[in-house]
Amino acid sequence: MKRLLVLCLLGSPASFYAADFCERDTTIDPEFPAGLGGSYEIVGKDPLTGSAYAGSLIVDYGKSTYSLTRSVQDDKVHGDAWIERCGADKIVVLIARHYTKPAPLDLRCSLGADGGNYYRTTCRTRYLGSLHWSGLEAWFQAQE
Repeated sequence: MKRLLVLCLLGSPASFYAADFCERDTTIDPEFPAGLGGSYEIVGKDPLTGSAYAGSLIVDYGKSTYSLTRSVQDDKVHGDAWIERCGADKIVVLIARHYTKPAPLDLRCSLGADGGNYYRTTCRTRYLGSLHWSGLEAWFQAQE
């Protein structure tokens, strides 16, 4: 029975592999998700130390990625983000990376909105190379 299961798994279609699970949007469309660019207040928990932080974030539109500028205390870090569509239902996921030192901070985010249609983005975080998503970051779009 175990051999049959192994053979079935080895012969499974490519859709079962993680590389095929999500598909990256190759261009940025300012209309989707509409209004994502702008200023945000952020709060988070560092995945390495567990310490809390707060700051601000600016999201700008580029050709193939969103440009990020995150400020926490006196530390300004740049990054980028893009949209991926995952699974059979093509669920929208925002993938981001802050180029922190000594290692970049990876984010996997879900997009939400409040009653006024301002984004409330919640992210799991980890430093590049880590296997554990042990940090958090939340973005609250500023009402301009």
